[in-house]
Amino acid sequence: MTKSKTYKDLVAQVQKHYDHVGKALSFMEYLDIFFKKPKIQCRGAAKYILDTFDHYGSRLTDSPTGKVRRFSLFDAEFADQIGRVAGQEEAQDAIYKHLNNFVRHGRVNHLILLHGPNGSAKTSLIHAIIQAMEHYSSTDQGALYQFRWLFPSEKIARSNIGFGKKGSSKSAKVMDSFAHLPGEDLDAVLECEFRDHPLLLIPVDERRRLLEKLLDEGKLASDFPLPEYLLRGNLCAKCRKIHDALLASYGGNSQAVLKHIQVQRLHLSWRYRSGIATVEPQMHVDAAQQQLTASRGLASLPPAIAHLSLFESRGPLVDANRGLLEYNDLLKRPVDTFKYLLSTCETGQVTLDRSTLFLDTVLLGSTNEMLLDAFKEYADFASFKGRVVLVRVPYLRKVSEEIQIYQDQISEDSLDRHLAPHTLYCAALWAILTRLRRPDPSYLKKEIKEVIEKLTPAEKAELYDSGTPPSQLTSVIGKELVGILPELYRLSGQDYEGRTGASAREVRMLLMNTAQQEDRHCVTPLGLFDEIKKLVADKSVFAFLKQAPQGDYLDQEKILEMLETAYLDLLEDEASEAMGLVTETGYIDLLNRYILNVTHWLKKEKLDDPLTGQTIAADENLMKEVETIIRPDDEEIETFRKNLIGRIGAFVLDEGHKKQTGSPPDYSKVFPALFDKIKDDFFEKRKVNIQLTYQKFLEFIQDDKDPGGKDSEIVKNMKRTLTERFGYCDHCTKEAMTFLLKKRYS
Repeated sequence: MTKSKTYKDLVAQVQKHYDHVGKALSFMEYLDIFFKKPKIQCRGAAKYILDTFDHYGSRLTDSPTGKVRRFSLFDAEFADQIGRVAGQEEAQDAIYKHLNNFVRHGRVNHLILLHGPNGSAKTSLIHAIIQAMEHYSSTDQGALYQFRWLFPSEKIARSNIGFGKKGSSKSAKVMDSFAHLPGEDLDAVLECEFRDHPLLLIPVDERRRLLEKLLDEGKLASDFPLPEYLLRGNLCAKCRKIHDALLASYGGNSQAVLKHIQVQRLHLSWRYRSGIATVEPQMHVDAAQQQLTASRGLASLPPAIAHLSLFESRGPLVDANRGLLEYNDLLKRPVDTFKYLLSTCETGQVTLDRSTLFLDTVLLGSTNEMLLDAFKEYADFASFKGRVVLVRVPYLRKVSEEIQIYQDQISEDSLDRHLAPHTLYCAALWAILTRLRRPDPSYLKKEIKEVIEKLTPAEKAELYDSGTPPSQLTSVIGKELVGILPELYRLSGQDYEGRTGASAREVRMLLMNTAQQEDRHCVTPLGLFDEIKKLVADKSVFAFLKQAPQGDYLDQEKILEMLETAYLDLLEDEASEAMGLVTETGYIDLLNRYILNVTHWLKKEKLDDPLTGQTIAADENLMKEVETIIRPDDEEIETFRKNLIGRIGAFVLDEGHKKQTGSPPDYSKVFPALFDKIKDDFFEKRKVNIQLTYQKFLEFIQDDKDPGGKDSEIVKNMKRTLTERFGYCDHCTKEAMTFLLKKRYS
């Protein structure tokens, strides 16, 4: 592609974009848009943000409490996943419900305050909403409009607006609007810093009748929530003075006043504080006024306007009108600096020295738990409580969600080193284990109570992540444990699970420190473990390290042991598969054959022999052989088999498995604990042979010593598989296999 063609394409694309969303409109042209799509143009700020949520859609996702709704705007697919928020579906849903309440009420009457520990994604949730609003405002469905005042030069309309000598201007008389005049024909332009809705130019009574007529004619649904901002709102003080001065000059001719209006698309922007703004924890009021007519740049205003004492409002409250205002770390400010919120949340107004600001803004803030606890002791907290709705944002408690954070933010490019397999998984698992609390089973019946009391942090993490009960439990007790999982996960209170622990910020710091280790070529799990040991050695730095252990919970040494065990399990699976000893397909095939036989045994039916084609009885030897591995000693054979088939039925119903395919469900997902038992048994029976093979493999990769014979092909295939399939390099392969051999086969 030539430079000339690239330039022409760029120019054409910019022109196309301008023609679509940047073209100026007269007030009458805007009314055409309004009557074509009144539903889009009659939204207040809360409805607009609610529509932003709906525009990007939602889906159901698995959670320890069951299926929960996840809003796609938090996946940030429209922005290449920059700013994606992992997990936090309950907080997302709470924000959505509060917005819905504002819409039904007709205006925003509360501040939504996100609270949780430092680094729990409170700000990330808000910024994801902001990012979505910015993108949505550039679409046809998200079109917003604002207006400004135009004052033409004398040659266009001097006598027509009554500001100069009497006479007439032919060009002005035939002109319906000044909105399309070129810049050289304008003497002055006044912006509305509030970005007022163009409909506010219509008098309140007429506007209300217009909106009611749209409802009567069915152009708006009978239950469409019209906001008070449009039903009873008015122009900002500056625009009201300009409007009234022009109306007086034209002798009450409102059509002539509207000639001065130019309507433009309003593009929401956090960077440029257009409909979106952030209040940092500074020490001053969030709105103020300054005199406008003192500016020498506005000396060309017509006399009828120039003599007015016009004041321009400024500040985050003004910048965020018709959109969203974020209060970052709200409670870090002295309470007196945000006491105005008591009346603002109640009335939607802010009183300044010379005027009252009428706002249509969603107020969304954040704070940490320590500051919130202190605020609850404040004398005026009861007053604030009625104007603030709290949304809890705890640390994540699912490894599969936590790891998404690091996959999005950590890469080999950012680390400037090879990232060994499982490093991010181990980082995520450690973070989760530091956050889990010993459950209180006092309200449960004896059998399940004893199980809960013995539940280790690693088992609890697995239960939260996949719904898999510990493998040593009977199928009946395991089913009961999964049944109370939602209740177990929701257990809360002031000192709730997820309030303390390592934050994602600390984990990123550990990963970055791991990348600085001079004795390693890669960023590896073992390097991460070394950094964790250094961090937990100094308990004065982080609050979560100061907590008293609750058995294995909050015990940092035990947590590190669990982390090493989980890593070794992963290494063993990969090494055995690379060795060609057995694959997951082999385990799955064994489970499939076992369950097929159990199914026919329960039905007292025969099954087809795949070799002879004849019908045969269920293979009792096969069933007993597998059950010696997977069946708890204290569970009857028939009970175990019935419960096993019952769990398959429940899985099929829950997952909506398509029976018409003729294929069974993936039993490794239905019975992950049983699957692991079969693998463990396989390794235990072949431990000596596996150890010898691992030793030969280490000699091969460390000393380039070829064992010869059939072992030569085995070790070469191992290296090829670990490198090409699992992502190891020579350095991290040596480290991982040495660690596995030392810990499991020494």
